[in-house]
Amino acid sequence: MITAGVDAGLRNIKILILDGGKIAAKGIAPSGGAGRAKAIEKLWEETLSSSGLRKGDVSKVVATGEGKNDVLFADKLVTEPIADARAAKFLLPTAKSVVDAGAAKTRVVTIGKDSNIEEVVLNQKCMGGLGLLLEVIADRLGWDLDEMARAKAGETVVNDGCPVFAELDALEALNKGASREDVAGAVTEAVAVRLHSILYDKVGVSKDATVFIGGLAKNGAAVNALQKRIGANFTIPDDPEYGTALGAAVIAAD
Repeated sequence: MITAGVDAGLRNIKILILDGGKIAAKGIAPSGGAGRAKAIEKLWEETLSSSGLRKGDVSKVVATGEGKNDVLFADKLVTEPIADARAAKFLLPTAKSVVDAGAAKTRVVTIGKDSNIEEVVLNQKCMGGLGLLLEVIADRLGWDLDEMARAKAGETVVNDGCPVFAELDALEALNKGASREDVAGAVTEAVAVRLHSILYDKVGVSKDATVFIGGLAKNGAAVNALQKRIGANFTIPDDPEYGTALGAAVIAAD
């Protein structure tokens, strides 16, 4: 059985196709803003083409994400926490919680018996845009996100309470002669501090049974700093930005 999940996020669209429980194809593209429906359709056709599939080969499509209503060819719509939980159980059958940290939002879902969702916690307003902060600073430094992830914190410190203030502090530090690595490390550490406040102080996460998905999971430095703070050992899939789309595809297969 071939199914597909579409995660229409704020910044990017992610599509993942499953064939018999194995990933057959995936694709990612900018959301397209007001033209998101057209951007989704275009990416859908490109993803199908890359796998040698036709639309008729796909039995069911499930859409999720903030722009899920723009997925005009979807058979079903689901909320992001449900897709997150299904992805977590697919990746780690013993998963008790899942963290989804993207460009704009951070979400923690705790999973109970029979894969039922026990609790969902979203970031507070001041914590929004953590993933975007890393992208902005990387651009300012002339680095890519992989280079950001390799940077180590030094003496530079930036605000860890608000991404906007963190960005201002980072730019001020650069103007005063701080090295790019110092600034990148400081911003990454600040991101870890903010993630910690929702992952641990508010709901807690299972230290050995938590799946981490979303684009921010690709930043090894932030993830490592966070794991040290809470003593956790996250399960992170390859290409974690496709996590929610994977969950939608799994739901479609059900």
